[in-house]
Amino acid sequence: MTAKPSELFWRAIEWYKIAKFRGQISFWIIWAIAIYLPFEELVLKLIPAPSIIILFLRFLHEFILYFLWAKVFYKRLVTGDRLIKSSIELAFIGFLFWAIVLLIIHQTSLFSGLDNLRTLIRYVAVYYIVVELDLSKRQINLLLKTILILGLIQGYLVTIQYFAPPSFNSLFVPQDVNLDAGGIAIQKGSEVASGNLKSGAVNGTFANTANTSAFLLTCFIIVVIVTLQNPADSFLFKNIFNFIIMYFALFATYKRIALLFSLIIPVIVLFLYRRKLLASKITWLYSFGLLLFIFFSLFFLNVDTSIDGWAIRKGEDIDIIGYFGQLFSAEYWQKGTRQWIIRTIFQGIIGTGNWFGLSPAPDDAVQSLTELIPRQKSLILERKFWFEDVYWGAMLLYYGIPGLTLFGYMFQRLYQTAQWLTDYCLESQSRALGIAFCTLSIITFFYGFVERIFEIKCFSFYLWLLAGLVVNVYSRYWRESQT
Repeated sequence: MTAKPSELFWRAIEWYKIAKFRGQISFWIIWAIAIYLPFEELVLKLIPAPSIIILFLRFLHEFILYFLWAKVFYKRLVTGDRLIKSSIELAFIGFLFWAIVLLIIHQTSLFSGLDNLRTLIRYVAVYYIVVELDLSKRQINLLLKTILILGLIQGYLVTIQYFAPPSFNSLFVPQDVNLDAGGIAIQKGSEVASGNLKSGAVNGTFANTANTSAFLLTCFIIVVIVTLQNPADSFLFKNIFNFIIMYFALFATYKRIALLFSLIIPVIVLFLYRRKLLASKITWLYSFGLLLFIFFSLFFLNVDTSIDGWAIRKGEDIDIIGYFGQLFSAEYWQKGTRQWIIRTIFQGIIGTGNWFGLSPAPDDAVQSLTELIPRQKSLILERKFWFEDVYWGAMLLYYGIPGLTLFGYMFQRLYQTAQWLTDYCLESQSRALGIAFCTLSIITFFYGFVERIFEIKCFSFYLWLLAGLVVNVYSRYWRESQT
């Protein structure tokens, strides 16, 4: 029998009272945001509200996280607990201090600099909230299962979109927000709505394929780990099929680097699990598959040398080898792409002795770079928007060697903590959590050379969520060892 609306209401009130008594409200809020973020664009599209309201709703979850973060430190002050509780806090405070100092010294745009800093560290709040929670094994398992299920939903949706007619895919085009608030032009348009997607690429419920592929990679790590933990759980039918779907979904986004990383992830996970023999076999299988792929491509594909015209769904010729091989071409290095950007940043920062950063404000930093390398000024300004895609390079440009070192130290410490769980925990859940974060950290490090990975909403949220879970579990083991 279906419950009446009044009964559901009082049940919700009772659940809230119990959750509040147990101190679990923050956990359920984090869980709800974790579910909401992958579908944010779709939800906002369905809300019939003015642009200013939609813009506010985009930032609402951030305001909630900041509020919960403030509660964490307020609670520490009231209870007299240590303010410095994790191994990254001093480095994080030092990084914030350094960024503010650079803004003051260079006297650049305060709004632009702070906004750029916000997009980098906004989900550090998730880390501190999760570290402070008293999590049960069941709650940790719920969060990991949620990531797994959300990833499979997006994977299957992307696969359907790839073969679906345009009328179906138009249902998922995000709302375009373009308004002028207080004299500051704020534009939140989607890659799909503007028609900038690679021909034939699909993006699930996200605003662009960069978000889609990064999110799928995060979830794919969980898929691989769950498969290795439960090899007898319908492995041949369910898990392999999920593997295929996730691989195809990553292909359908037409993000080359994400597809390559998806091939590397199983090898990394196997090495972390100490299954080196199986990892080496998979590596040999990849090598053999690549040779077969190249062979059949040469003989059976009508290869078109135009990389920009690469589009499968439009019926054009396929140059898959050229599409991936372009990453290693001399032309790709010389004509203002990522390799050129890295070389230019190093020339401007390291080569001229400006090791301390040019400014957290992106436009001002690029403008300062043109003054350091005047011979390449026109090309730098032409490619200004793409400098942030090479995110480690962008951080070197903005925050210099001190800022980059402090930020990198935070992740090095988090990686060490996850490595401890991997090496010394016998409990399968804790070990799986450690391996998941270690794998994600490795992928994040290399991804940062080709994408603004720390600014991608879902990826950044889940990265800091997993980091918080790792430190939370580690802290529990440490407390138990002291008793």
